[in-house]
Amino acid sequence: MQFRGWCFAVLWALAFNAAAQTQPLLIGAEDDWAPFSRAENGQPVGMAVDIVRAIFGQANIPVKLVPLPYARCMLETKAGKLGGCFDTLPDAQMQRDYLFHAKPLFSDPLLIITRADSKDSAVKIQDLQGKRVLITHGYSYGDEFESNFLIQRVQSTSDLSNLRMLVAGRAEYSIVYRRILDHQLRGKARDLASQIKPEGQLPNAQLYLSFSRSYPGIPDVIERFNEAHNRLLRDGTIAAISKKWE
Repeated sequence: MQFRGWCFAVLWALAFNAAAQTQPLLIGAEDDWAPFSRAENGQPVGMAVDIVRAIFGQANIPVKLVPLPYARCMLETKAGKLGGCFDTLPDAQMQRDYLFHAKPLFSDPLLIITRADSKDSAVKIQDLQGKRVLITHGYSYGDEFESNFLIQRVQSTSDLSNLRMLVAGRAEYSIVYRRILDHQLRGKARDLASQIKPEGQLPNAQLYLSFSRSYPGIPDVIERFNEAHNRLLRDGTIAAISKKWE
């Protein structure tokens, strides 16, 4: 009877593990960062969404993308409620809190924006010292920016709010990704096109998916993710996705 009981326990455990492996990996996708990632009818869409789906598909890892505000997405990933969250520009603190894959999903210039009537030109990061600079809550802007405590940060709730606050005189500068700026000026911020201008750039931003340090099975997921990502970089799939969203 003991042997039969032991066999039953082993078979039950194997069945439980097999069922667990078929459960999709939960990954958070930012819900308001077009054209990279946004929610549309409750589903994530965008360039980064297509890239992430393609990599997990190539890795044969079932995944469920959950659209969330970025700050909440990162908190739930850190707490182990989600396996990961995108898109992230890693800095030193994030490297301690999260795990990252080997190569960036994509890169994009981080622009320094001023008002159109500003006399400033060719603005560099050191020129931001002592000035008010609009940033979006929860976003990171690279180690060079994050470690410079002479910059007076003014937080906004979104990139669109960031730009409107700049025009309203709430700060001298704003930091926005190039493709985000282009998207906003073609859409909800069309009325601001003649009132702002890019006058500098931070180091080119490389964006990643942040993986949880406490979600089960993540080291194996990252290994398979890296292998699949390399295959899609070699065969041109990633480049084709990026081009589609230009």
